Order: sequence, then structure tokens, then C-alpha cells
Amino acid sequence: LTTMSSAGARVPTCPRPPPDDLPLPGSFVVHDFRSEQAKAEAQSRSADQPVRLLQWNIERGYKLKEIIQELQSLQPAPDILALQEIDIHCERSEWQDTGVAIAKALGMKYVFLCEFEELWSPVRDPDAQGGGVHGNAILSRFDLTGHTAVEHLHHPINWEAPEHPLCKKEPRHGRRLTLATTAATNHGPLLVYSAHLEVFCGMLARMRQFADIIAHSKAVEATGQAPCHQVIMGDLNTQANSLARLSPNYCTDQMRWLTLGWFEAEIWHKYIFGCKAESDPAHCNQWVLSRGIDQATATAITNPGFSDPWHPRADTTIDLIKYRWFGLRLMTGKLDWLLTKGCEVVYKVMGNDDYDKSDHKYLIADVTLQ
Repeated sequence: LTTMSSAGARVPTCPRPPPDDLPLPGSFVVHDFRSEQAKAEAQSRSADQPVRLLQWNIERGYKLKEIIQELQSLQPAPDILALQEIDIHCERSEWQDTGVAIAKALGMKYVFLCEFEELWSPVRDPDAQGGGVHGNAILSRFDLTGHTAVEHLHHPINWEAPEHPLCKKEPRHGRRLTLATTAATNHGPLLVYSAHLEVFCGMLARMRQFADIIAHSKAVEATGQAPCHQVIMGDLNTQANSLARLSPNYCTDQMRWLTLGWFEAEIWHKYIFGCKAESDPAHCNQWVLSRGIDQATATAITNPGFSDPWHPRADTTIDLIKYRWFGLRLMTGKLDWLLTKGCEVVYKVMGNDDYDKSDHKYLIADVTLQ
């Protein structure tokens, strides 16, 4: 399909017009594909049975069939999934609603938060071609309530700026958002986040975005009426290391060279999750403050008790195949996190070790709420 430009030239247009119910950035899509029997089983589960959590960036669902088969093969089956890079009606993912397809196949409650309208454009590469929308989701065998879009105060890339080089290559509307909802588990309510932080920036910008999630977590707990058991699952894009350090797109701040020899995940492990929140409301993270981050963010980002059960360097979750040369693995890192608060992890495992279904590994943790 083509249209005529003002100069009289034919310009390609999206070959499939979007459906009328395509969500806008910042809006939710909610479905419940559970059977009545499945709902009853979830409500009657023993409190002794752990809750199985799964975190996975599915890489837009390029290999949707294989992803579904992998998830269906897991035993015990996951109870709550946080998925990033969900596509709806994008040419690159064969026009499918990848999140709904997964939720239907697994028979789960489903909440999707739209981040971006992925504009169809002749300047996009085929594997990035849009035409629909993109965002994050949470799936659950338990009831989900209180869906919230956590807004980020800092956006290192303004995707509404048409002259930005990245926007020219992949034009879109929208912004990064984090999805939050509460699952009514057999152990009690569990606040669940599905996050996907900005990749085209430096680590300090990502920390500023993460501070918004921590601030939301603290505000929820401060009400005294919301769950104190929480889990932040997501692709935090902590990849300012390896070959990425040489890229002006992926490492855009002073930390590019100041952290030479460190993985970005190690910096987060030591200086973000290692800085514990205290009863003093003026307490702040002195490390991020010394790096030029504002006082409000440094105060917000003190850790109220979240921890990740994997090693920040040894347990890599991405290892891009195209950057493997002569036995060297030049683009690796721990980008994906499963951060629990008020929970005990009784079992953990990674999957998709061959990266044949997505460019990310998935994380599984069985937890009990303490």
C-alpha cells in the first residue's frame, strides 16, 4: 500500500490498518483466560505450597510458538509471570497479540500496559517494523487487582522528538512505564511489578527510573493497607559493560569509564541494593548523590528490603550471539532481575540457556511470603 507525498512521490504505508481496539500508550488491556476450575484451584491452594515466579523478556515474541511451548513444558507451572516486550499488531511479530496468545495458551489472568505506539515506517528494518503497540504484562493464576502504571519522572530519550537519531530509525509515540498489580496468592497479597527500563542511556539514567519504582513501593507500604510482600521483576537493561561500554547509545554518562572492570549489575548490587532504607526520612544514597543525581532521587532510591537471588556477574542473562568472536563473548551481562521483598526464595533456576527462543534468559524463583 502507498500514499502520495506532498511532492507527488508514492510513500509506502502500513499494509494492515490497526484494529479499532488497539490500546494507547498508558492504557491497560485486561483478560481472564482461566477456567472456573482453575480459579477454584488457585483459591484453595495450600499455604504451604510456594508461589512460582517467572521473569522473561520475550524479545517481541519473534519465536512465539517456541516461547509458548517452553512455558507449557515447565513443571511446576509458573503462578505469576512478568513479561516484557509484548507486541500487539506489529509486522515484525507477524501481526500477533503475543501476550494474549501466551495467556490463552497458559489459561491465566492477564494485564498488559501499553508503553509505545510502534509507528509503521519504511525507514524501519524488517525485524523492527511496527504498525501496532508494545509494552509489558503480568500473568497470574491468582486474581489480580489494583492495576497501576508507575510513571517515570526521567526519560533520557524523548520518543516524541522526530529529529532524534534513534526516533528517526524507529519512530514511535509513548514513554517507558512500569506495570504494578496485586496478586491474591495462597500466602496473601503480593504486589508485583513488571519493568523495562531505558536501554539507550547510561546507568545513572536507569537508576533514576528505578527510583520511581522504589518510591512507589515505599508509598504503597506506607498506607498500611497494602501488601508488604513485593516483587519487582523486569529487564532493567543493566548492560553498561563489555562491548556496550564503547557504544555512545548504551553508555552515555560518566560511568562508562569510571566503572571499568565492573559489570553494571555489580554496581547496582553494591551501591543500589546495598544502600538500605532507614527510619530517618532524610537518609539518602550518598553514592548516587556523589555522581550528580538529585537529592530527591537519592532519597527515593534507598533499598527498603529488595534482594535478587542471583550473582550480579556470574549469572548473566544475555549473551548476544552476533558478538561472539573466536571464542570471545563480547556482549554479556545480567540485565534481568527478580527482586523480592518480604519473601523467602526456596528454589531458583534460569532457562533458555541457548538463547534460541529469546535473546534473554528467563528467571524462575519459588517463594514463600514471610
